[in-house]
Amino acid sequence: MSSTVLEQVPRIVERFPSLSGITEQDWSHEGITVMELQPGHVFEEGKFLDHAVLVLEGTVRMYRISGSGREITLYRLNGGECCPLMMSSILGETEYEASAWIEKRCAVLVIPVYVFRDWMDRYKSFRQYIFQTFAKRLIIMSNLLDSINFKSIRARVAEYLVRLTEDGNDTLAITHDTLSIELGTAREVISRTLKSLENEGLLQLSRGRISNIQRRGLEKYMEL
Repeated sequence: MSSTVLEQVPRIVERFPSLSGITEQDWSHEGITVMELQPGHVFEEGKFLDHAVLVLEGTVRMYRISGSGREITLYRLNGGECCPLMMSSILGETEYEASAWIEKRCAVLVIPVYVFRDWMDRYKSFRQYIFQTFAKRLIIMSNLLDSINFKSIRARVAEYLVRLTEDGNDTLAITHDTLSIELGTAREVISRTLKSLENEGLLQLSRGRISNIQRRGLEKYMEL
C-alpha cells in the first residue's frame, strides 16, 4: 500500500464506514488510489470499466443522452456515495450506461474492478452497502420515470423550483438550457413554461436567473 493511500484510509473510512473492516493487506492491492478530479472532467457512457470509483468529496452529475441528442440528469453523487449504474456495469460485466460530469472538484477512491468484486464477495458490510445503494437509487430512478411519464412539464418545473428554493431564498441562478437538461426536455418547452408562469406572477425571469419564485403558488401545480 502506498503511503498516500495509507494516510487516506481514515478519511476513506469516515466517508464509507462499510470499508472499516478492510485489512491492510487488502488495501495494498496495486491500483488502489485517491485521485483529484477537476470540474468538467467527463466519463462517457458505453465503455467497459476497469475501476470502481467512490466519491469522497465533491459533486458528480450523472446523466444520459438519448438517440436524438437530448440530455437528462439522472441524479447527483456527493461525498460518501457511489454510482449504482457503475456497480451494475462492473458486476454484470456490461457497458457503463451513463455519463458523469464533475460539477465540483472531487476526491475519489479508485479501486480496480477485480478488487471491488473480491471485496463484495468477502466483506459483508461492503456488500450490504452496495445493495442498500442499489435500493436507494432504484427509488430515485423510479420517481424520475414517474415524473417524466405521468406529470406535466408545468408540474415538473414547479416541483424543481420549489425543491431548490426555500422561504426567504426565492432566487435561482439557472439558465433555460440547464433547466432543460435537468428535466430532460427541449429548451423551447422550458422557456414557454417559464414565461407562462411569469405571466401568472409566480416568478420573474432575467438572463441566467429566476427570481421572486412564489413557492406557495407553484405548489398547486406539483400534483398535476
